[in-house]
Amino acid sequence: MADQQTVAKVLPPPVAELAGDRPGAGGGWARVAVVFARGGVTAAGLLLVASVLVFALVRAAPGDAVDVEFGESGASALLTPEEEAAARARRAEELGLNRSVPEQYVRWLDRVVRLDLGTSYRTGRPVADELVERLPASAALGGAGFLVALAGAWGVGLLSARRPGGLADHLLRLLSLAATAVPTFLLGSLALRYAADWFGYPVAGEATWRRLWLPAVVLGVGAMPLLARLLRASLISEHGQPYALAAMARGASPARVTFRHVMRPAFTPLLTLAGLTLSSLVAGTVITEVIFSWPGVSGYAVAAIAAKDYPVVQAYLLLVVVVVVLVNRAVDVLQHALDPRVEQRAEATE
Repeated sequence: MADQQTVAKVLPPPVAELAGDRPGAGGGWARVAVVFARGGVTAAGLLLVASVLVFALVRAAPGDAVDVEFGESGASALLTPEEEAAARARRAEELGLNRSVPEQYVRWLDRVVRLDLGTSYRTGRPVADELVERLPASAALGGAGFLVALAGAWGVGLLSARRPGGLADHLLRLLSLAATAVPTFLLGSLALRYAADWFGYPVAGEATWRRLWLPAVVLGVGAMPLLARLLRASLISEHGQPYALAAMARGASPARVTFRHVMRPAFTPLLTLAGLTLSSLVAGTVITEVIFSWPGVSGYAVAAIAAKDYPVVQAYLLLVVVVVVLVNRAVDVLQHALDPRVEQRAEATE
């Protein structure tokens, strides 16, 4: 009996002393709600700062939409300098570019607060409508790529951590390093060429399931190595903790120790990186969307940048910031829900 009590003292904290801090046990959910509310205030401040940076960066580039329009239309060659100057002034007034930059920012921020992202200079359509049309395609591509990356990282991390330093560990780490070293544009171009030749993959068209799998694999392969390395290191570290050693001393199988005791605390550090990966895959897949002609928001933003279409570029960058902030807030809440020790560590550092 005394031996069992001694072993129980080194079991993972979630077994006993932290049970009262879990969601659904005592004040667990209240603690998570406080974390969510605190994160909401921080997120609002971040979004305000990001709006200033987004607006300033877009206008820091030389030229504007008026220059692009007159350059593409060739109107400059047909007008006298006086007529061209008058035409440029009229167009700048129509687009609101004749106002000072601070005034333009205040007017833009006022519209954004009212969920009005403005009108595209190129198409004349509301930017919000055009983003809504393309966002599902980007979300599907980013989500599918994230699932591929997560599944690959899970398998590689588990196999590598099973016998650190073994043959399988060295081979899998070498493959991960190779996947990291290959640029996305090169991997995507090669995959598109051979998939089109061997499997009849459609190189253009609408966002269908038949076209989704290949860019998703390319995205997943690029994002998987870092997740796999972090999971491997976390699993190896947790396997050396007293509670895992105690479970093995009681006769638990390695698989049971890994999935019953080690996996949950080992996965917690991975959440932050997984959240950043998900947000980048959903809103930042520019190269992949361009290579595969995927009708998402990133390719749409590239065309807007070339045309100096300020409302579209500002809306896209703001969307990226919003996705990153919301995913990070969700990760924080999830970390506190899965592992109450996160809150204890935070309190200990204060």
